[in-house]
Amino acid sequence: MIGAWLRRLHGADIRWSERYLVATPLHAGFWVRRRLQSAIRSESARARGVLLDVGCGRKPYAPLFAGRISRYIGMEYSLGAGYRGNLADVCGDAAAIPIAASSVDTVLCTEVLEHVPDPDLVVREIVRVLKPGGVVICTAPFVYPVHDAYDFFRYSPGTIPALMRRHGLTVDFERPLAGTGVTLAIMLNLYWFEIGFLWTKWLYPIGLVLRPLLWCVVMLVNVAGWLFERLLPSNHMSFNHLTVAHRPDIVRSATAGTSAAAAPRLERAG
Repeated sequence: MIGAWLRRLHGADIRWSERYLVATPLHAGFWVRRRLQSAIRSESARARGVLLDVGCGRKPYAPLFAGRISRYIGMEYSLGAGYRGNLADVCGDAAAIPIAASSVDTVLCTEVLEHVPDPDLVVREIVRVLKPGGVVICTAPFVYPVHDAYDFFRYSPGTIPALMRRHGLTVDFERPLAGTGVTLAIMLNLYWFEIGFLWTKWLYPIGLVLRPLLWCVVMLVNVAGWLFERLLPSNHMSFNHLTVAHRPDIVRSATAGTSAAAAPRLERAG
Protein backbone atom coordinates (compact mmCIF):
# COMPACT_ATOMS: atom_id res chain seq x y z
CA MET A 1 0.00 0.00 0.00
CA ILE A 2 2.83 2.41 0.87
CA GLY A 3 4.56 1.47 -2.39
CA ALA A 4 1.44 2.23 -4.45
CA TRP A 5 1.00 5.55 -2.66
CA LEU A 6 4.62 6.49 -3.32
CA ARG A 7 4.26 5.61 -7.02
CA ARG A 8 1.22 7.88 -7.35
CA LEU A 9 3.02 10.64 -5.48
CA HIS A 10 6.09 10.20 -7.67
CA GLY A 11 4.05 10.51 -10.86
CA ALA A 12 2.32 13.66 -9.60
CA ASP A 13 5.67 15.04 -8.47
CA ILE A 14 7.22 14.58 -11.92
CA ARG A 15 4.23 16.15 -13.69
CA TRP A 16 4.21 19.12 -11.31
CA SER A 17 7.94 19.65 -11.74
CA GLU A 18 7.72 19.54 -15.55
CA ARG A 19 4.82 21.96 -15.57
CA TYR A 20 5.97 24.56 -13.06
CA LEU A 21 9.74 24.24 -12.65
CA VAL A 22 11.20 23.30 -16.03
CA ALA A 23 11.40 26.96 -17.08
CA THR A 24 13.34 27.88 -13.92
CA PRO A 25 16.97 27.15 -12.94
CA LEU A 26 15.62 24.99 -10.11
CA HIS A 27 15.05 22.23 -12.68
CA ALA A 28 17.80 19.85 -13.82
CA GLY A 29 16.69 20.24 -17.46
CA PHE A 30 16.48 24.02 -17.34
CA TRP A 31 19.25 24.69 -19.83
CA VAL A 32 17.98 21.98 -22.19
CA ARG A 33 14.53 23.51 -22.41
CA ARG A 34 15.80 27.09 -22.52
CA ARG A 35 18.42 26.57 -25.23
CA LEU A 36 16.13 24.49 -27.47
CA GLN A 37 13.31 27.03 -27.19
CA SER A 38 15.69 29.90 -27.89
CA ALA A 39 17.24 28.18 -30.91
CA ILE A 40 13.92 27.39 -32.56
CA ARG A 41 12.50 30.81 -31.75
CA SER A 42 15.54 32.45 -33.36
CA GLU A 43 14.89 30.62 -36.63
CA SER A 44 11.07 30.71 -36.60
CA ALA A 45 11.07 33.72 -38.95
CA ARG A 46 12.36 31.41 -41.70
CA ALA A 47 9.18 29.33 -41.55
CA ARG A 48 6.33 29.89 -43.98
CA GLY A 49 3.34 28.17 -45.55
CA VAL A 50 2.63 24.63 -44.39
CA LEU A 51 4.88 23.41 -41.58
CA LEU A 52 5.39 19.70 -40.86
CA ASP A 53 6.65 18.89 -37.35
CA VAL A 54 8.21 15.43 -37.57
CA GLY A 55 8.00 13.86 -34.12
CA CYS A 56 5.82 16.65 -32.77
CA GLY A 57 5.06 15.23 -29.31
CA ARG A 58 2.68 17.67 -27.63
CA LYS A 59 3.66 20.45 -30.07
CA PRO A 60 5.67 22.54 -27.59
CA TYR A 61 7.05 24.77 -30.36
CA ALA A 62 3.77 25.54 -32.16
CA PRO A 63 3.33 28.94 -30.43
CA LEU A 64 6.71 30.06 -31.76
CA PHE A 65 5.39 29.87 -35.34
CA ALA A 66 2.05 31.59 -34.75
CA GLY A 67 1.38 34.21 -37.43
CA ARG A 68 4.26 32.99 -39.61
CA ILE A 69 2.74 29.90 -41.24
CA SER A 70 -0.62 28.93 -42.75
CA ARG A 71 -0.85 25.44 -41.25
CA TYR A 72 0.93 23.41 -38.58
CA ILE A 73 0.90 19.63 -39.13
CA GLY A 74 2.16 17.50 -36.28
CA MET A 75 3.27 13.93 -37.04
CA GLU A 76 4.08 11.06 -34.69
CA TYR A 77 4.74 7.37 -35.19
CA SER A 78 1.50 6.32 -33.46
CA LEU A 79 -1.24 7.70 -31.26
CA GLY A 80 0.64 6.58 -28.15
CA ALA A 81 4.10 7.72 -29.22
CA GLY A 82 6.01 10.53 -27.55
CA TYR A 83 6.88 11.33 -23.98
CA ARG A 84 3.54 11.64 -22.15
CA GLY A 85 1.58 11.24 -25.38
CA ASN A 86 1.22 13.56 -28.34
CA LEU A 87 -1.07 15.96 -30.19
CA ALA A 88 -0.35 14.57 -33.66
CA ASP A 89 -2.55 15.37 -36.64
CA VAL A 90 -1.11 12.51 -38.69
CA CYS A 91 0.56 9.25 -37.67
CA GLY A 92 3.18 7.38 -39.64
CA ASP A 93 6.79 6.30 -39.92
CA ALA A 94 9.25 9.18 -40.39
CA ALA A 95 11.07 6.93 -42.87
CA ALA A 96 7.90 6.83 -45.02
CA ILE A 97 6.07 10.08 -44.31
CA PRO A 98 2.39 9.75 -45.31
CA ILE A 99 2.31 13.14 -47.06
CA ALA A 100 2.52 13.95 -50.76
CA ALA A 101 5.82 14.93 -52.36
CA SER A 102 6.69 18.64 -52.50
CA SER A 103 3.72 19.59 -50.34
CA VAL A 104 5.19 21.39 -47.30
CA ASP A 105 7.16 24.62 -47.06
CA THR A 106 8.88 24.07 -43.71
CA VAL A 107 9.99 20.97 -41.81
CA LEU A 108 10.71 21.04 -38.09
CA CYS A 109 12.61 17.99 -36.89
CA THR A 110 13.72 18.44 -33.32
CA GLU A 111 15.13 15.69 -31.09
CA VAL A 112 14.05 12.97 -33.52
CA LEU A 113 17.04 11.75 -35.54
CA GLU A 114 18.62 10.04 -32.53
CA HIS A 115 15.51 7.88 -32.15
CA VAL A 116 15.29 6.45 -35.70
CA PRO A 117 17.24 3.34 -36.78
CA ASP A 118 18.04 4.75 -40.24
CA PRO A 119 18.46 8.56 -40.30
CA ASP A 120 19.23 8.49 -44.04
CA LEU A 121 15.71 7.28 -44.81
CA VAL A 122 14.21 10.00 -42.65
CA VAL A 123 16.22 12.81 -44.24
CA ARG A 124 15.40 11.44 -47.70
CA GLU A 125 11.71 11.59 -46.82
CA ILE A 126 12.04 15.13 -45.48
CA VAL A 127 13.57 16.18 -48.81
CA ARG A 128 10.79 14.40 -50.71
CA VAL A 129 7.90 16.19 -48.95
CA LEU A 130 9.64 19.58 -48.96
CA LYS A 131 8.91 22.07 -51.74
CA PRO A 132 11.84 23.59 -53.66
CA GLY A 133 13.10 26.47 -51.56
CA GLY A 134 11.57 24.93 -48.45
CA VAL A 135 13.36 25.13 -45.10
CA VAL A 136 14.44 22.47 -42.59
CA ILE A 137 15.01 23.37 -38.93
CA CYS A 138 16.63 20.48 -37.07
CA THR A 139 18.11 19.82 -33.64
CA ALA A 140 19.80 16.65 -32.44
CA PRO A 141 21.86 15.75 -29.35
CA PHE A 142 25.60 15.27 -29.12
CA VAL A 143 26.44 14.94 -25.39
CA TYR A 144 23.32 13.69 -23.67
CA PRO A 145 22.22 10.59 -21.72
CA VAL A 146 20.14 7.77 -23.16
CA HIS A 147 16.54 8.93 -22.70
CA ASP A 148 14.31 6.45 -24.49
CA ALA A 149 13.98 2.74 -25.25
CA TYR A 150 14.62 3.68 -28.90
CA ASP A 151 17.72 5.87 -28.69
CA PHE A 152 20.28 4.94 -31.34
CA PHE A 153 22.59 7.85 -32.20
CA ARG A 154 24.49 10.93 -31.07
CA TYR A 155 25.61 13.51 -33.61
CA SER A 156 28.99 15.21 -33.38
CA PRO A 157 29.49 18.58 -35.13
CA GLY A 158 29.28 18.29 -38.90
CA THR A 159 27.36 15.00 -38.93
CA ILE A 160 23.86 16.37 -39.51
CA PRO A 161 25.08 18.81 -42.21
CA ALA A 162 26.86 15.92 -43.99
CA LEU A 163 23.71 13.82 -43.78
CA MET A 164 21.61 16.63 -45.24
CA ARG A 165 24.05 17.39 -48.05
CA ARG A 166 24.11 13.71 -48.94
CA HIS A 167 20.42 13.99 -49.78
CA GLY A 168 20.63 17.22 -51.74
CA LEU A 169 19.89 19.86 -49.14
CA THR A 170 21.88 23.09 -48.97
CA VAL A 171 23.03 23.66 -45.39
CA ASP A 172 22.80 27.26 -44.26
CA PHE A 173 24.56 26.72 -40.94
CA GLU A 174 25.08 24.54 -37.89
CA ARG A 175 25.69 25.90 -34.40
CA PRO A 176 26.08 24.48 -30.89
CA LEU A 177 23.37 25.21 -28.35
CA ALA A 178 25.70 25.26 -25.35
CA GLY A 179 29.27 25.55 -24.29
CA THR A 180 31.05 22.83 -22.37
CA GLY A 181 30.29 24.50 -19.02
CA VAL A 182 26.52 24.41 -19.48
CA THR A 183 26.67 20.87 -20.86
CA LEU A 184 28.58 19.65 -17.81
CA ALA A 185 26.04 21.37 -15.53
CA ILE A 186 23.20 19.58 -17.34
CA MET A 187 24.94 16.21 -17.05
CA LEU A 188 25.73 16.66 -13.35
CA ASN A 189 22.20 17.72 -12.43
CA LEU A 190 20.61 14.95 -14.47
CA TYR A 191 22.85 12.46 -12.71
CA TRP A 192 22.73 13.39 -9.03
CA PHE A 193 19.26 14.96 -8.87
CA GLU A 194 17.15 13.30 -11.57
CA ILE A 195 18.65 9.81 -11.39
CA GLY A 196 19.46 10.02 -7.70
CA PHE A 197 16.71 11.84 -5.85
CA LEU A 198 13.88 11.41 -8.36
CA TRP A 199 14.33 7.93 -9.84
CA THR A 200 16.26 5.98 -7.18
CA LYS A 201 13.63 4.38 -4.93
CA TRP A 202 15.48 4.54 -1.62
CA LEU A 203 16.62 8.14 -2.20
CA TYR A 204 13.25 9.44 -3.37
CA PRO A 205 11.66 9.75 0.12
CA ILE A 206 14.80 11.54 1.34
CA GLY A 207 14.58 13.80 -1.70
CA LEU A 208 11.03 14.79 -0.76
CA VAL A 209 12.15 15.91 2.70
CA LEU A 210 15.20 17.75 1.39
CA ARG A 211 13.58 19.10 -1.80
CA PRO A 212 14.04 22.87 -1.14
CA LEU A 213 17.73 22.32 -0.39
CA LEU A 214 18.17 20.09 -3.44
CA TRP A 215 16.52 22.69 -5.69
CA CYS A 216 19.00 25.27 -4.43
CA VAL A 217 21.92 22.99 -5.28
CA VAL A 218 20.48 22.40 -8.77
CA MET A 219 20.26 26.15 -9.26
CA LEU A 220 23.84 26.65 -8.08
CA VAL A 221 25.08 24.02 -10.54
CA ASN A 222 23.10 25.64 -13.37
CA VAL A 223 24.50 29.08 -12.56
CA ALA A 224 28.05 27.70 -12.23
CA GLY A 225 27.73 26.03 -15.64
CA TRP A 226 26.67 29.34 -17.19
CA LEU A 227 29.57 31.16 -15.55
CA PHE A 228 32.10 28.59 -16.76
CA GLU A 229 30.60 28.82 -20.25
CA ARG A 230 31.36 32.54 -20.21
CA LEU A 231 34.72 32.45 -18.46
CA LEU A 232 36.18 29.40 -20.24
CA PRO A 233 34.56 29.38 -23.69
CA SER A 234 34.51 25.95 -25.31
CA ASN A 235 32.06 24.29 -27.70
CA HIS A 236 33.74 20.89 -27.67
CA MET A 237 30.92 19.31 -25.67
CA SER A 238 27.66 20.98 -26.62
CA PHE A 239 24.69 18.89 -25.49
CA ASN A 240 22.93 19.69 -28.79
CA HIS A 241 23.32 21.36 -32.19
CA LEU A 242 20.93 23.32 -34.40
CA THR A 243 21.12 22.82 -38.16
CA VAL A 244 19.19 24.91 -40.70
CA ALA A 245 19.05 23.94 -44.37
CA HIS A 246 16.90 24.44 -47.45
CA ARG A 247 15.96 22.48 -50.53
CA PRO A 248 17.37 23.93 -53.74
CA ASP A 249 15.35 23.97 -56.95
CA ILE A 250 17.10 20.83 -58.15
CA VAL A 251 17.88 18.10 -55.63
CA ARG A 252 20.92 15.95 -56.31
CA SER A 253 21.13 13.16 -53.78
CA ALA A 254 23.21 10.08 -53.12
CA THR A 255 19.94 8.18 -53.30
CA ALA A 256 18.80 9.76 -56.58
CA GLY A 257 17.04 7.28 -58.77
CA THR A 258 15.59 5.31 -55.89
CA SER A 259 11.88 5.50 -55.35
CA ALA A 260 10.47 7.10 -52.22
CA ALA A 261 9.38 4.68 -49.53
CA ALA A 262 5.78 3.61 -49.89
CA ALA A 263 3.48 5.49 -47.53
CA PRO A 264 2.02 3.32 -44.77
CA ARG A 265 -1.66 2.99 -44.06
CA LEU A 266 -2.56 6.39 -42.70
CA GLU A 267 -3.55 6.45 -39.06
CA ARG A 268 -5.00 9.81 -38.15
CA ALA A 269 -4.88 11.16 -34.66
CA GLY A 270 -8.21 11.92 -33.03
